[in-house]
Amino acid sequence: MPCFYRSPLLSSLDWLDHAFLPAGEAPPAESIYNQQRHTPNAVLDSEALPVKSREADGLIGTGTRPVAVYTADCLPVLIADSRHHLVAAVHAGLHGALGGVLINTLHRLYALGATPESLNIAIGPSIGPCCYELSEEKIASIRQENPNNLAPLMALSKQQHDNPHAVRPQATSTTQGVWFDLPLLAKRMAGREGVPEAQIELSAVCTYCMAEEQASYRRNSHFNHGYLQRFSWIKRR
Repeated sequence: MPCFYRSPLLSSLDWLDHAFLPAGEAPPAESIYNQQRHTPNAVLDSEALPVKSREADGLIGTGTRPVAVYTADCLPVLIADSRHHLVAAVHAGLHGALGGVLINTLHRLYALGATPESLNIAIGPSIGPCCYELSEEKIASIRQENPNNLAPLMALSKQQHDNPHAVRPQATSTTQGVWFDLPLLAKRMAGREGVPEAQIELSAVCTYCMAEEQASYRRNSHFNHGYLQRFSWIKRR
């Protein structure tokens, strides 16, 4: 079943449109998006043309064209600034998030006049803590590198979370590692940057066990079902 998700938080704002689209569905034809490489870079829409001409994973919309990101299991994060009606889309996988892409996008929004209190952040469908396993070696490497002092914000568990909303089997352990909550990491990052908790929303949709068949890169690596890009977009009216 296609997983078309709209954020209740963003839907409450009458000056914007947005969507977290199912795998394989194209964004609006006029959408702007970057060449995503898990970078910490955040750019303006005016700096990102032609489409996919910039290597960046954060994109801020100052005009009326939609800004978009494409994901598989990584976090799609959509941001709305109610003060100046700016919007932003962020692609935040593990490396991009720890590299600072979400934080850099927030800082650039602040430089444009947004405040933490004026931001509303929707963290969309991504692989959840029910299905995202990292090896102990990977965790040790992250803690050793930790360039932005973000490792303390990671939510880790030796016990796999049982997802009662799963529509297909959850991931099984392959590394005897730990289960990692990527959406919660992003929420904690935004909170550390001052955004009020009530203005940060988690979709709680896991792309591995809850979304459509071809939504998950990791699930494809386990079952070879194929996967398709999932676009998320936001625009001001």
